[in-house]
Amino acid sequence: MQKNKSSETAEGVAAIRAMESSRPAGDRRINDPYARVFLGNKWLKWVKYPLLTWLFYNLGNIKFPGFRGSLIARVCFMNQCIKECFPKEFTQLVILGAGYDMSGYIFRDALKDAKVFEVDHPDTQNYKRARIEEHFNDGPDNIVYIPVDFETDDLKASLLNHGYSRFEKTLFLWEGVCYFLKREIVEQTFDFVVDNSGAGSRLAFDFFPPEVVDGTSSEKLGKEMYKLVNKLGEPYKFGMGKDEMLRLLREHQYTNIQYYTTMDIKKTFFAEDRINREVSPVFN
Repeated sequence: MQKNKSSETAEGVAAIRAMESSRPAGDRRINDPYARVFLGNKWLKWVKYPLLTWLFYNLGNIKFPGFRGSLIARVCFMNQCIKECFPKEFTQLVILGAGYDMSGYIFRDALKDAKVFEVDHPDTQNYKRARIEEHFNDGPDNIVYIPVDFETDDLKASLLNHGYSRFEKTLFLWEGVCYFLKREIVEQTFDFVVDNSGAGSRLAFDFFPPEVVDGTSSEKLGKEMYKLVNKLGEPYKFGMGKDEMLRLLREHQYTNIQYYTTMDIKKTFFAEDRINREVSPVFN
């Protein structure tokens, strides 16, 4: 991410969420009515006009095959995690690298008795909060915004200083983030979650294999994603395969580990999808 600038990759994700949300109710798999307020003119035109949205879907899938479907599948999975945990015995939701995720608003009823902590880079978070203040005046009062640069700030101190309890049952969502961080930061975050959350807490995250991160992927999508993030000045920094992911989690004392491929998620959430969205094996 470039200094003093909100994340362009976060804006791209918001654009795809907005496009999916504009589909007819029977076709869309997520509904995020807030996503478009974070879009600049470059993205807004693709969302605003149905013909351009159609062109984006079709032309985009040629250059980035499976990207859009995989991203929507990822969002569906994270949403399902929230539905499974709230409103039940979980009392805290921590969104690490929140970007323009608006789960605190979308699931406000399920989360009304929980504390929601949004952790993100100050530049992106400042832009997000300004847009929220400009467009919405009825936001939930249980959302706490915590500016954190994962590579320079102390995540534990930042959370504890903003009312986070290390003894409560917590759901951590880490969506679209860990491959933008150095390996040691990822491992430190794994440690933080294990050491600073109540029994039965959960961490849900996604990752890319090393060949996507270093540009050697044989998949067209992997190659194009590598080129795109480098062009945007937000390069990938860490990748791992399934076996390494499982080994790392066990080394960091994780239990009850569950692994899902994008195809697994597609079968769960797109089973009745008449659009037949393409997904990619580079997403895990």
